[in-house]
Amino acid sequence: MKSDPIPDTNHVSHYCGGSHVKPDGSISGVAFRLRDLNGKIEEYLSVNWLEFLRKDDRKSEIDEIRKIFSIKLNRLGSKSKIAVLNVGKTRSHVKRNSEDRRILQVLHEPEKSIDESHSGIHGYRLEDIMIADLIAQSIQEVHPSKPENL
Repeated sequence: MKSDPIPDTNHVSHYCGGSHVKPDGSISGVAFRLRDLNGKIEEYLSVNWLEFLRKDDRKSEIDEIRKIFSIKLNRLGSKSKIAVLNVGKTRSHVKRNSEDRRILQVLHEPEKSIDESHSGIHGYRLEDIMIADLIAQSIQEVHPSKPENL
């Protein structure tokens, strides 16, 4: 249901544009900053709940996320990546390492018929650069946004 918390044992993925990928393939904290979209500031960071997809393994989950992104985005960048975060580890890392012991919420925010796995990381603002950097530090996996055989 909309705005239900995602369990700490679950995982979310985030699309990271190629300009946020460092030469070594790691992801910059900039990829996790909220954006100002023509005067409308994002309320949360868009992610996708992987376990919601009910796939058998991570490869199948990432393949499904790629399909979703190919529909939602104009195009997938050749250097872009998909970062995977464990919900509980990310929340714990941010709380433990932020000056104000920030508590993030990761909530299911489905987009009906377009992206049922769509979710959001809530609890920080556009100017919270350190929080975005802490989220980036908690990345567990990085996958190409395009299948490697393309």
